[in-house]
Amino acid sequence: MQDLINNLLKKSSFDWWDVALAAVVVVVGWLASGWGRRGTRKLLERWSGMSAEMTNLLSRAVRYAILLLTIGVVLSILGAPLQPVLAAVIIVATVAVLALRGIASNFGAGIVIQARRPVRMGDTIEVDGWSGRIVELSGRTVLLHTSDGRTVRLPNTMLLQQPLVNASESGSVRSEIWVRITTPVDADTALTLVETAVAEVVPQSGRQLLLETDGPEQVDLCLRFWCTYDEREELRSASVREISSALSTQGHVGWVSSRRLGAVEWVRNSPAPPDGSPFSGDPRRA
Repeated sequence: MQDLINNLLKKSSFDWWDVALAAVVVVVGWLASGWGRRGTRKLLERWSGMSAEMTNLLSRAVRYAILLLTIGVVLSILGAPLQPVLAAVIIVATVAVLALRGIASNFGAGIVIQARRPVRMGDTIEVDGWSGRIVELSGRTVLLHTSDGRTVRLPNTMLLQQPLVNASESGSVRSEIWVRITTPVDADTALTLVETAVAEVVPQSGRQLLLETDGPEQVDLCLRFWCTYDEREELRSASVREISSALSTQGHVGWVSSRRLGAVEWVRNSPAPPDGSPFSGDPRRA
């Protein structure tokens, strides 16, 4: 066995000193990769605010980079021609980039999201028609839990490439209640009626009641208020219920909705009365 090793060394371009130096480089490179991984993880945990998964991913990437550098140095010490090695590395890297282009782009987007923090755990967002609460941020996807119980996984690139709406960043969102009264009533009375109806439901802070239309056939009002995203549905429902009850109690006819009503109808066409009725000759009923 010793004779075989000696023969190989005689035929090769390196000697025992090169082997010893290569061994030392391997040990140092292995230790350096471990130190680099731990140092990178501690640095990211302290300063970047990234998630644990993303921190581990980047720290492992640093370790692998150091190991690859170590392998290159060892090959150089042993006299291996670097041009074929570099060519092979470039070919493998090109194939890997082309094959994993989508995954790599999502990982890159995940790093940007973790660094810039446009969203956080627990935020309610809307992206490309999907809305829900963020329950998980990973290196490749963002996991949403929708209001109807579904789970949606969005690729990280979508958050950077599509318009992103964050309903939780400011702490509150604005809701609107639209009221249309079609019985004769003056604007001040209508405003007082709606204001009194929602006094116990909607917080006064940030509440705003606007007169949108004051005409002979109808009065349109818009109630605006601010609340958290989670409270909006409940407060809208309670406001619609209280305003509708107040209108009914006062003998008024109208519509109350959390969606904007249609265009103003200043004149409502009534069906023509049948012949012989008391109003058949009244031009006002035409």
